[in-house]
Amino acid sequence: MLSPVEDMNAEDGRNRPQSIVAGRVRFIPAMMTDGIWIVIAKVVSQISQIATFFLAARVLSPGEFGLFAFVSAIAVLMVVVAEGGWAEFIMKNGDDEESFNQVATISLLSGCLFTAAGVIAAVAFYALTGNLAQSALLALFSCWMLPAALTVTFDGVLVVRGRLRQRAIVRILAELVGLGAAVALLKLHGDASALATSKIVCQIVLLSGSILVAMRLPRLRLTRSMLADVIAFSWQIVGNRLVVFVGSYSGTLVVGSFLGIADAGFYRAAERIVAAVSELLGEPARSLSWVAFRKAHRQPGASGPSAGRAGVRFLLVLLAVAAPMYLGLAQISDVAVRLVLGDVWMPAASIIPFLCLRQLLLSPGYINEASLSIVGHIGRRLPITLLNVGVSLAVTIAVARFGLWQLAVAQCFTAAFALATSIRLQSKFAGVDWFKIGKGVILLIVPANLLMVVTVFFTRQHLAGELPWQAVVVLQICAGALVYAAAFLVTVRLISRLRWLQLQ
Repeated sequence: MLSPVEDMNAEDGRNRPQSIVAGRVRFIPAMMTDGIWIVIAKVVSQISQIATFFLAARVLSPGEFGLFAFVSAIAVLMVVVAEGGWAEFIMKNGDDEESFNQVATISLLSGCLFTAAGVIAAVAFYALTGNLAQSALLALFSCWMLPAALTVTFDGVLVVRGRLRQRAIVRILAELVGLGAAVALLKLHGDASALATSKIVCQIVLLSGSILVAMRLPRLRLTRSMLADVIAFSWQIVGNRLVVFVGSYSGTLVVGSFLGIADAGFYRAAERIVAAVSELLGEPARSLSWVAFRKAHRQPGASGPSAGRAGVRFLLVLLAVAAPMYLGLAQISDVAVRLVLGDVWMPAASIIPFLCLRQLLLSPGYINEASLSIVGHIGRRLPITLLNVGVSLAVTIAVARFGLWQLAVAQCFTAAFALATSIRLQSKFAGVDWFKIGKGVILLIVPANLLMVVTVFFTRQHLAGELPWQAVVVLQICAGALVYAAAFLVTVRLISRLRWLQLQ
């Protein structure tokens, strides 16, 4: 990434303010370009996954899809641990040859270990239950662990080198290949194994492309001191990511255990539609937060307050983008289910608004890894992470037996609890001023979103029955987006002129 040039000469020192300003001017377009590429890659990924999801929903029954969702949730849990935070360790410490070789060695060992563990678990599950379909699917998913664990090491290298555009192109190619594999295999076999195989194919293409872009291969080497450092850091990252996993997949696992595989299919279908928004926001937000916080931390004279100011600006932009997307999806949830999945999946529509609210409450947590790691306080989050995991899991288990929408409502409360812990961590250790964020939300984001919600509601009320439902939903989206954009821009201009909110 571009950065201001630091010169130790006294004469150049006098020109340092101009250099810093110029560096900032160059940095902003570069970061925006990288962000656009990340968003494009995520859009392609979402289109690919939605297309696969749409085809699978048409080919598989809710019970078969529920089986896939249940087993894939177990596989994702293993992948979260297998990936271990290797990318974040490289992003924090740099990608010198020695570090890269040792971290890649650790990731390779991790992938082999979890692949073997998955196969053993599949054999044990079959021995205990005799369920060949679930056992075979789990064994197939185990083959995902090894390439996934190694890929994240190269991911960290590409982020450190600022090759976000190349990284995005590789992801686009991998998603398209994975989509092609899913379509072909679903037509050939028509069962859940096609979806698992397509994930493996996508991951292998992603790993191969990342190796080509990074233009290096690891040499197997590992020292005891490096292993201790990586494991100590990895423990923090894995613990943090378990919150995301529990928020995303515990509902599917618990619903499948208490209410049956078919209800797990409905619940996962609703989560998957909401994930089309959350994943589109989450990956660019996490990647760009690392860039923004590293930039703020490395500026001459940088201190805790500079990182905190970067956090305030970043979160306000994130919430300004996230809020209308989640609120808009909540208002057209029934149409989204009918369009993407068909009428047989309509029970999923009633829980989508609650899941949208849950993800909106969780979105400020996207910056936790970057903000706390950069200032050296990532270890502070692990106890809070474990608390969040425990609360979420306990509430999910307690409520799931009562029904799908009751579980979705309960998860909104656990998300609010997780938001409170994120606010505490960001305020105390990263210097993020949440009083200023709250003021910005009230002045900038709430009025525009209220106008958008009212516009979408009345568009549907007045046009429903007069036009086809497809035309109504297009008008709702267009009208809501235009009203929100206009109201937000007017509010920003007004508040800037009145100086009610200073973000510099």
